[in-house]
Amino acid sequence: MNKIILALDTTKIEEAIALTKKVKDKIFTIKLGLEFFNAHGKMGIKKFNEIGINNLMLDLKLKDIPETVYKAIKALDDIEFGFLTVHGQGGKSMIEKAKKAANEIKAKPKIMMVTVLTALDDLDLKDMGNDNTVEEQVKKLAKLAKDMDVGIICSGNEAKTVRKILGSDLLIFTPGVRMKDEDKNDQKRTSTPIEALKNGANKFIMGRSLIKGDIEKNIDKVSNSIKE
Repeated sequence: MNKIILALDTTKIEEAIALTKKVKDKIFTIKLGLEFFNAHGKMGIKKFNEIGINNLMLDLKLKDIPETVYKAIKALDDIEFGFLTVHGQGGKSMIEKAKKAANEIKAKPKIMMVTVLTALDDLDLKDMGNDNTVEEQVKKLAKLAKDMDVGIICSGNEAKTVRKILGSDLLIFTPGVRMKDEDKNDQKRTSTPIEALKNGANKFIMGRSLIKGDIEKNIDKVSNSIKE
């Protein structure tokens, strides 16, 4: 099964649908985040359901009091999606409520726990008053994910450590993925597709790298690179 999750970080729904139609047979699924969801809401998600994308990753990074997260997920009952992100820093009770809500809605999405955003590094954590390194913080959150039986979102840099903690059954999705020598843009902790997979990721997330230029050729290039 394909390893690529295509990140569509846009408010342009027609363009997003057109790109998805072009490549939906070449990728695992798509990722839609806050930018898209704030612009189009559940009706936008339903547009992707209409073209057969029912396992999409809804990247909302929920973090609030447990009951609010529970109700927010319950409000997604009438759309089809496969994965939903929540922040690990929301804590055990919040994740429990997220899992409960996910199990009670029609789609029954898998909860994926965000660890440390790939746009952050050790200095950023220190500026926020966190004395842990990124590696240490991700390790702590991975142990929580293991206890809660949920998947993890982490960079390829930490995927090897996370995989040792999670074991083989729980999912790891890796953002911040770039081809070798490619511009990192706003990401600080990046890896190549092959590095992410070798370190234990099940799937990796790419957006701008694929969308610029000929998306079909770009996806074929990435797919071929992980077969070598």
